[in-house]
Amino acid sequence: MSLSVAENELITHVGPGTPGGAMMRRYWHPIGFASEFKGRPIRRRLLGEDLVLFRDDQGKLGLLTLRCPHRGTSLEFGHIEDGGLRCCYHGWLFNTEGNILQMPGEPPESTYKDRIKQKSYKLEELGGILFAYLGPEPAPLLPRWDVLVRQDGVRSMAARVMHCNFLQAVENSVDQHHFKWLHRTPKTRFWSEEKLTSDAFEFGIKATFTRTVSVGSFMTKSFFLFPNMNKVGYHLNEDHPAAFAATHEGYEALRWRVPVDDTNTMHFTLYFAPIVDGKVSAKVPKDQQAEGLGDSVLGKYRWDEETGWIARGDQDRCAQESQGAIFDRSGEHLGVSDEGVILLRHMFKESIQAVQNGADPVGVVRDAGKNKMITIVPGEIQVP
Repeated sequence: MSLSVAENELITHVGPGTPGGAMMRRYWHPIGFASEFKGRPIRRRLLGEDLVLFRDDQGKLGLLTLRCPHRGTSLEFGHIEDGGLRCCYHGWLFNTEGNILQMPGEPPESTYKDRIKQKSYKLEELGGILFAYLGPEPAPLLPRWDVLVRQDGVRSMAARVMHCNFLQAVENSVDQHHFKWLHRTPKTRFWSEEKLTSDAFEFGIKATFTRTVSVGSFMTKSFFLFPNMNKVGYHLNEDHPAAFAATHEGYEALRWRVPVDDTNTMHFTLYFAPIVDGKVSAKVPKDQQAEGLGDSVLGKYRWDEETGWIARGDQDRCAQESQGAIFDRSGEHLGVSDEGVILLRHMFKESIQAVQNGADPVGVVRDAGKNKMITIVPGEIQVP
């Protein structure tokens, strides 16, 4: 099932005023790390909007539109002082709600500052990640995914920008067939009796991949969490005959593919390994929070001389960016193995329609009782 040009535009365009953008604004999205704050505001672009993040001198988080309403200077160059963010150009001072606290140069009796307000958005910190909400009130709850709130393990995080539409990265989450081809190594096995299934559940799509090897059949379970996350955790080491090509043993990963705009995507990854019997159960990748949001070069991908293949960290990015800035899905040819991709696209269109009808899209959390910790458990099992 290919998409028409109009359908493709519907689910790939995320800017203000677009149907897809209205739907995506019903969710909280990662926008940075708490550790990035080093006394200066931070500029970010999210869902086609230019924004500035800051922490005032009382420690309160703020997220405002980027440009000062006075003369348009970027507030990323402002000063953190006197209870807010002061524009570097003429000293207008904004608090975290976008109210103007001071307007130097105006008469003391003037009420001008009370008649202008900078647009502000909600910003919350959880698990070391800053989450932004750009949608209408009432805002849903920020989902408390297990790896964000668990206290019985270690976390590491990383983020970088990809130069393509977010949906190309999102579709990778339910495209299980790519594992043994894109992520292959000299140890890759080519299993028999493969079966891929994708089923809708409360928060998105549960994907299972069953394959048979000499020692039996194994089923891997992973999750796509609407609208742009996936949760994985592969616990078979690479020497196991049923392991994936480039697996990570013993830890889980939660990933977000966050639209910067229509042609750029922030890719956030959180790794979590539990502590078992006083020891960390797995070696997680290096923590890169202090480096903030990294960038990448379109068309430049590292090569692994040992495997004679694209380096593991760049394989997905290479496949997704090389589809083009926004892939034209009207000319593709899907097969049986694309069951998850087809389901995902249906879910996007249905969620856009739900918002247009005044309802919540898939996976929005509003029940505080269910949000103490949302546990999603990926992994493998041996099947009879």
